[in-house]
Amino acid sequence: MTRFELNLPANGYQGRSFASLIGRALLRRATPGRRHDQSLPAPKDSEPVRRCRYAFALLLAGLAFGAQAELRLSLVKTSATTTLDAFTVAGGKWTQSATANHVAVLIEHHAATLLFDTGLGRQVDRQFAEMPWHSRQLMQYGAVRPVRDQLQRDGIRVDRILLSHAHWDHASGLADFPEVPVWAPYAEIEFSRIAAPPAILPSQFEHGVRWVPYDFAPQPFLGFAESLDLFGDGALVLVPLRGHTPGSVGLFVTLEDGRRLFFTGDASWRLEGFTGPREKFWISRRLVDHDRAATTDVLQQVHRLMQQQPELKVLPAHDALAQQALPVYPQWLQ
Repeated sequence: MTRFELNLPANGYQGRSFASLIGRALLRRATPGRRHDQSLPAPKDSEPVRRCRYAFALLLAGLAFGAQAELRLSLVKTSATTTLDAFTVAGGKWTQSATANHVAVLIEHHAATLLFDTGLGRQVDRQFAEMPWHSRQLMQYGAVRPVRDQLQRDGIRVDRILLSHAHWDHASGLADFPEVPVWAPYAEIEFSRIAAPPAILPSQFEHGVRWVPYDFAPQPFLGFAESLDLFGDGALVLVPLRGHTPGSVGLFVTLEDGRRLFFTGDASWRLEGFTGPREKFWISRRLVDHDRAATTDVLQQVHRLMQQQPELKVLPAHDALAQQALPVYPQWLQ
């Protein structure tokens, strides 16, 4: 899959805004000597009118450039639950509670609108019925506000979905977006097809996911040997985080002012898993981590990265405390 294919927006205008299209038309009209059809007489605008039109066209073009350069994101909270701190990270406290969020990350890039994960969806209760009884107590959830319902209210259309991994609490909302392409590494797509509960809930994929598989390029990025720059501008870069599942990925987001965030999926449930580094609680780890050794390698790699770049904002998918640094939809970070 090429970067060009990633760049094509659903409306076919290749990222051009309304302002840019109008500005280009006015600019053509305002520029002397430019005529679409030589058989037609040239416009008889006076010089002041032509100058005014030209200035207005330049203003619109500038606005269009600003709109195209814009990148913003928002944390869409679909549910939350309270659990024991000890269940979330090795060495956690049995006398302290922790809040686990179920979220999607909404990202507006000038070329496309994306979701990183989907949180819990409209059909989660029916899907969760497939969960084995011995896993249900650890994987409870509260009231659900599906991401599709929240975005539909404001008329926001999603062009594509990126999965950090295919576990139930990240893929539940896929069924609410049957028309949207879902990007995942080949290994994760295969995992979604062959794994069984509690790792994978088959009902979440029975609607026929529009999978778009991808490979990483041998392009180093912040210590990762491979990466995938989604739009070729460094704003959104995927890296492999194999371990929690065979095709887990993380997403780096670099804002216009240089601030950088790293969404790490479930490599760790808590920020302390990276700062330690510390694994998940042993029961949790045995239940959810596909490859313990690979997961430990990821924890250590992110730990080193955080030491090298202390300004980097690392955001585990369920850590409500770490996520307080982000605005919750409909508020935006840009």
